[in-house]
Amino acid sequence: MSFKILIGVVLFISQVYFIISFSLNSIGYVAYEYTIPIFIYYFGILKEKIYLIGLVPVILLTFFALINKFEWGAMLFIIGLNYIILIITCLLKKRFYGQTNHTVFYLFSIVVTVVSPMVNALLFHRHEVGLWDAVTLGIGSVAIVSLWKYYLQNQKNFLEKINTKIIERNYDELTKVKNCRSLNEDISKLVINEKDQLVVVMMDLDHFKQINDHHGHQIGNQALTFFSDKLTTFLYQKSPSHLIEVYRYGGEEFLVLFKENTSVSVKKIIEEFHLFLSNEQLKLEGTQLTLYFSAGISEAGPTLDISEIFYQADQALYEAKRKGRNRTIIFS
Repeated sequence: MSFKILIGVVLFISQVYFIISFSLNSIGYVAYEYTIPIFIYYFGILKEKIYLIGLVPVILLTFFALINKFEWGAMLFIIGLNYIILIITCLLKKRFYGQTNHTVFYLFSIVVTVVSPMVNALLFHRHEVGLWDAVTLGIGSVAIVSLWKYYLQNQKNFLEKINTKIIERNYDELTKVKNCRSLNEDISKLVINEKDQLVVVMMDLDHFKQINDHHGHQIGNQALTFFSDKLTTFLYQKSPSHLIEVYRYGGEEFLVLFKENTSVSVKKIIEEFHLFLSNEQLKLEGTQLTLYFSAGISEAGPTLDISEIFYQADQALYEAKRKGRNRTIIFS
């Protein structure tokens, strides 16, 4: 169990124990002990959230043991009630969680909040919960569920904003591959053994200026997006995704980092991509466009730093351009 999960469980136990103690001392019977755990189980993302409901009878029985109101009959009833609530919540989650309307679950949580204290009051305190008590419990349950829903929605919106900012900061807006800022960060994180097994590929679309001049910049942008989509799809089929990173290096130029590889094996992959791309056409109105590219490859060595590897790959790319384009050359 990780430290984060442990802290979460401790906070949950403390919260439920406080609710039990506060409700008993304030209104004379236990209430709201299931309102939060079933809500967390239904909407939460924690893998261990199912165990939170199972903790409720343990907390309840511990509390009653501490105040000398422990009864074996009540204990068995509480455990049975807990499993019934868990099973129904699980069924509701499977049935309704993927939908936008969760009214059935909200109604169920209110029923649990109203009925469970009635049962506890009759079992432990021989106290009858009246109509007004049931109404106030229902109102309290609605308030708790509404606050939790508001909290989760705000948390979701916050995480979405964070993810959007991360994407805007580290990914190219047009092609959706990583940008130069992300490249610099990734390079700085490479450990020594990764640098020794690093292969850099510089790729540049051939005659891209002619595409912009003849078809317009909008088609040029479509060509860049088309190329990056085909490149990433092809590469991730050839090698595990954690060993390959694709970046837009600038304009029509892309850079690919291959980890745990050699220049010879990488050249074979890129040449296969040459063939693959030549059979793929970007469909335009009334015509089709076939894209070609040149590439230069450089392999890391024990005496080379990252800037030298990039320089060598760039030189190999220009050599491929000079030799007629649509080819891949290893720096030598």
